Amino acid sequence: MSTAPTKTMHDDTLISVRGAKKYFPVTEGWFNRQVATIKAVDDITFDIKKGETFGLVGESGSGKSSIARLILRAYDLTGGEILFRRASGEVIDITTLGDREMRDLRREMQMIFQDPYSSLNPRMTLLDLVGEPMVIHGVGSAGEIRDRVAELLGLVGLRPEYVTRYPHAFSGGQRQRIGIARALALNPSFIAADEAVSALDVSVAAQNINLMQDLQEKLGLTYLFITHDLGMVEHISDRVGVMYLGRLMEVGPTDSLFAKPMHPYTEALLAAVPQPDPRGNRTRKRVPLKGEIADAMNIPTGCPFHPRCPYADEKCRAEVPALRALDNGRQVRCHYAETLDLVGVAAQ
Repeated sequence: MSTAPTKTMHDDTLISVRGAKKYFPVTEGWFNRQVATIKAVDDITFDIKKGETFGLVGESGSGKSSIARLILRAYDLTGGEILFRRASGEVIDITTLGDREMRDLRREMQMIFQDPYSSLNPRMTLLDLVGEPMVIHGVGSAGEIRDRVAELLGLVGLRPEYVTRYPHAFSGGQRQRIGIARALALNPSFIAADEAVSALDVSVAAQNINLMQDLQEKLGLTYLFITHDLGMVEHISDRVGVMYLGRLMEVGPTDSLFAKPMHPYTEALLAAVPQPDPRGNRTRKRVPLKGEIADAMNIPTGCPFHPRCPYADEKCRAEVPALRALDNGRQVRCHYAETLDLVGVAAQ
């Protein structure tokens, strides 16, 4: 049993990230003297509701993957807390758990990795790969594990007799399905998918996304879906968080966030989404995004986005905006969220 102190959160919430920070020291010299700090995640707060897909988007280096690793405790937090509702209903702060308690908790939270080629051991058969979590946690006999692996392969659209084959015999899309089957081995309630389809062709990626949605409905799963592809996020996510330089810039329901962004960074990201039909109703202006994402060791003063923002003024350059909750169920980190007239995209 967990010895962590009792915590509370809303009944419909599975995970609550509260003020999470992850800083990495930068050292140099013989004595590893710290010369700088990388703020990969800086004061992040959001909830993931049971049964929903929460999309996390942003440019490379914005801290998306670090959030997933913090939730799964692959990284230890520098500050803040992460609450998780166990299958028993108990709410715990995972940052207070010891190694043995965390090992037990990982049966309820799993991850689908980005690269289906490097995430599967080429020397292991599908029986060994998909059954490994059950072996590690001592779940079932050898025969029961084999039956469970065959069942999982069928669940993700692969033939059960493939249990004796090796990963090299499968395409990229099939390998990612093997990764999905492995993530489901211990019946988790939460899965973090870190760029889970970005390495696949568009048609294959769409098939795997549809599979993930079917599994979510069938098994009652909750997803954290991390990607840089806003088109994919629009398709799969119930709510979206937009990250920039380790901070959440905006959070809201997918439809309303796409239709009416309230942060200039969100507007710029949406303007870059390819339009499948130029004659369609997804008309919008192009918002030029100046420069490149700043160095995480030298984050600008004030709003971290202000050097690239076409609407920035002196207040933006001097004051750090807080992530504010608005009446429409949105959260935004911008001084002028209520007054800017930003352009989104119409739903497909």
